Amino acid sequence: MPLFKTIPVTDGLIGIWELTETSTALMTVFSPEEIADPDFRKYTYEKRKVEWLASRLMLKQLIGPDFKISYSKTGKPLLRHAKYKQLSISHSRNFAVIFVHESREIGIDIESLTRNYQSIEKRYLSDAELVQVDQNPVLQCLYWCAKEAIFKLVPEQGIEFREQILVLPFNPETENHFKAKFISDKQQTEYQLQFIHFSDHGMVWVMR
Repeated sequence: MPLFKTIPVTDGLIGIWELTETSTALMTVFSPEEIADPDFRKYTYEKRKVEWLASRLMLKQLIGPDFKISYSKTGKPLLRHAKYKQLSISHSRNFAVIFVHESREIGIDIESLTRNYQSIEKRYLSDAELVQVDQNPVLQCLYWCAKEAIFKLVPEQGIEFREQILVLPFNPETENHFKAKFISDKQQTEYQLQFIHFSDHGMVWVMR
């Protein structure tokens, strides 16, 4: 089973799983009761089945089998576990990632560097960010992941990425972290984000 990489975080853990198996192969390590989960049975597409199974198998390997996942009304995954209380999940075409933490609220996102960001960049990048990114594929990817990670972290819905989540300039060749601001009706909050890029993918995570 391809657990690609683990990243220890203070009081937390990130796991990266390479999506190479079929759902049929993955189901062999789950009990009939687990496969009967309505949350899994609702999926008809192979990719969604594989993502669901791989994420839970990765959790089993990293934190043990004694956990439950439910979802909030906004779709946020809620983890019930003796040690880890917070969970964030993300998928790309080739990878699934999970981030668990003992206490702090978290968000994580992964995406391919080869995605066509130019077709959507004016929807998620501010005018200043368009200049900062300058069609650099690594920055296009990391800015997208940063905004997705913060979106998963904050409780608000209907967030406008290009107006409410603003990334401060950084150099991905010399730094492994950067900052971004989330602007809501009530306040402005600055977050520090960590990132890596590997196998033509970028991944960003954030805590508060």
